[in-house]
Amino acid sequence: MATNGNFSSGNSGFLTNYTYNATSIWNEGTYAVGPNPNSVHPNFGTWGDHTTGTGNYMLINGATGTNKILWRQTKTFPPGAQVTMRWWALSFVSPAGQLQLKLSGTNIGGAASTPTSTGTWQQTSRTFTAPASGTAILNLITLSGPGSGNDFGIDDISFTYECEAYDTVWISSKSEAQILLDSTSVFGCDSVCFELENVLDTSGLLNYQWVLSDGTIDSSSTFSHCLSDSGLYYGYLLTTSNEGCTDSVTLPMIRVGHTRKLDSLVIANDGSVFSGAVQVLNSNEVIGLVAHYEAVLSQGIDSIFISAGSQSWNDGNITGNQMASGWNSVVLDAEPQTVCAFLYTSQGCVDSVCQQIAFFPTVEVPNVFTPNSDGLNDELVLQTTSIDRIKTTIYSRWGTKVFESSVVGEFWDGRFEGRPAAPGVYFLTVEVANPYAPMPVSATATVHLIR
Repeated sequence: MATNGNFSSGNSGFLTNYTYNATSIWNEGTYAVGPNPNSVHPNFGTWGDHTTGTGNYMLINGATGTNKILWRQTKTFPPGAQVTMRWWALSFVSPAGQLQLKLSGTNIGGAASTPTSTGTWQQTSRTFTAPASGTAILNLITLSGPGSGNDFGIDDISFTYECEAYDTVWISSKSEAQILLDSTSVFGCDSVCFELENVLDTSGLLNYQWVLSDGTIDSSSTFSHCLSDSGLYYGYLLTTSNEGCTDSVTLPMIRVGHTRKLDSLVIANDGSVFSGAVQVLNSNEVIGLVAHYEAVLSQGIDSIFISAGSQSWNDGNITGNQMASGWNSVVLDAEPQTVCAFLYTSQGCVDSVCQQIAFFPTVEVPNVFTPNSDGLNDELVLQTTSIDRIKTTIYSRWGTKVFESSVVGEFWDGRFEGRPAAPGVYFLTVEVANPYAPMPVSATATVHLIR
């Protein structure tokens, strides 16, 4: 950033030929530093700074004369570096203002306009070569502008450049037995295999002794080992060079966790049946969820989590000798889905079991409807769940079939042969089905048509 390039330090860090006024920039050639142009000129809008929307920036009522220094700063760069200067501008009113960047009196690029539309921040950049002295005197000049318009804000003035530096490093070989191991902890559930290597011994000139707390001692340059018993393991490595130098280091922590097994996930529901691997539930009966799992020696507090679609249940306080967690009278979305139980141990291991479920189809028939074109209850709408097939038949009291449909979502509108059916009692039979229920569900009902 330029010195105070985001104006967070107020009116400091730069020179200018403009007149500073902290409370009003009504006159041309004046400026303020603050977070809101409207607070210093009633005709300007309220716009935040470019960086945060709440910080300071330079608020400017542009001068009508030419070549007036708006912002000046002296910066030091590596001699000959290609420097890109960037600044952000926001127009308060139209027409836009004009700015020219000068380096020690020389124009850098062409004139830059502030945004043509008000209230929008726009970045401008110009690139120059730093002088041989490294000292650059930079001026942002406002060009002549009209008395109305030419008013804007400036924020986040910055510089970027690239340079290279070179030095000489002298390297001498030593016969030290230095060690550098990957310090990342090793963890696995139920079993773990790992490999450790001294990355500093690229030539393989050292002698090794790997020692692990399970009783293993290994003299290979690379230590490869497997563990199957749960627990925490420690060890160290001792190296010796041919010149007799030694070094030692502690091995990273190695931990084997135990996965507490889930025995089963029971979905209790009167009247439910299995259709292949899918359990078909009766939505009219209470649904219970029970997860069964093994009892283990106490190794901390475990947790059980059951998910079904967007719903979930959990028990975060499972002790070692506890064998089941359950929830009764749960409500599940009446659609095919997968219910899964996850058992997380305090050691970081997890086991899971899942069950696919679906639901028997259901249908409810209203006993009255009023097809009088008032937009209310004009169709005999059947309430269904979990269906993909339906057959509806309606008869008059004299046995005449007045309606028949096998289209899901199609309902009787109270018309027969294109004319309104007579008010009175009608008899309905309906059969619904889905791919999971072993047989369709049927219902009969008496319906009153009222006009």
